[in-house]
Amino acid sequence: MKNKGNVMTSRTSHGRDRCIKGLTRQRLLLSGITMGGIAALGAILGSFPALNRAEAETKTLTVQTGTGEWGNCLKAAYFDPFEKATGIEVKTTPENLDNSKFPLQVKTGHYQADVQSTDSMFALSKDGSDYLEPIDYTSIKKDEIIPGFAFDNAVPLDTWTIVLSYNSDKTGGKTPKSWADFFDLKKFPGKRGVNNLAQPLITMALLADGVPAKNIVPFDYDRAFKKLDSIKSELIFFDSGSQVQDLLTSGEASLSMAFVNRADAARASGAPVGMVWNGALIGMDFWAVPKGNPNASVAMQFLSFVLSKEINGRLTDCWAVGPVNTKAGVNPKWKDIYPSSHLDEPQVFLDDPDAVKWLSVHNNEVQERFKLWKSE
Repeated sequence: MKNKGNVMTSRTSHGRDRCIKGLTRQRLLLSGITMGGIAALGAILGSFPALNRAEAETKTLTVQTGTGEWGNCLKAAYFDPFEKATGIEVKTTPENLDNSKFPLQVKTGHYQADVQSTDSMFALSKDGSDYLEPIDYTSIKKDEIIPGFAFDNAVPLDTWTIVLSYNSDKTGGKTPKSWADFFDLKKFPGKRGVNNLAQPLITMALLADGVPAKNIVPFDYDRAFKKLDSIKSELIFFDSGSQVQDLLTSGEASLSMAFVNRADAARASGAPVGMVWNGALIGMDFWAVPKGNPNASVAMQFLSFVLSKEINGRLTDCWAVGPVNTKAGVNPKWKDIYPSSHLDEPQVFLDDPDAVKWLSVHNNEVQERFKLWKSE
């Protein structure tokens, strides 16, 4: 398994049906939980400290979670099995996507949740070391997590992806091979669907222009926007997963950047839609524990549980995201659309630590350059 690239985007409006880490991820509800039932948990119970039932019943864990089907999936895949395996009651609170809540909790000593969402930029900053509890890797098997992303103060939960997708009716049956084909209007005429966000669009353009994934940052703005100028008149900007799915299904865009689950949903509906994993942009969601949380030991026990190879893949049975444990199984019916099934292909990891450090300093600059280019 190779990490062949890097670049990262900021998580300014993280959400299940809105922008995340500067990208918009649309998770697609799949089937109900089908992997082994609770009995399958027996294989990992020995990994956790033994609790007598009386002690377990006095312990609780509060986890931030999403709403609707995403929240239901987390409950079925992680929360209920953890309760049954340990006797520790899992309580939930609505997901709060504002990293400023971490300093507030630490400074006031009033903790709203034990396990909360965060992003790589915050986790790898000084704020991360100041306000996030160090992860206990004596219980979490760091060597099983995708290399480079088991951070000191946060752990990845899942992987999601943006790929090059296309409508084969509009391409005359021809299949694009890489982002370079995205800019070939002679071979592949028609409109292009693109993210209405700076980082993924700049990243894609630089990849298409031949910049190696490892050299994407610092961004070469002139090179990126010159490349984008060559097809600017054909661009259709989208802000949501439903929009890109419609663009591909209708054929309004012959080629598009696309959330892989949306491209797959279009294909499943009967649309002539395909996808290319070469140059895929892979992102992750992260969980962390507020520093000084008196329930930190239980929180670490929970993180160890959900990141184990026996449990981490259970999320794939009800949502189209990939596991981060490289040894985890996945729902075989949907295996091809999980990023973890394509990690040996050329790709860009959006949360690569080296890229995060650059973007954390230059994020405002990136946004301003993008706005200027769009207005020209």
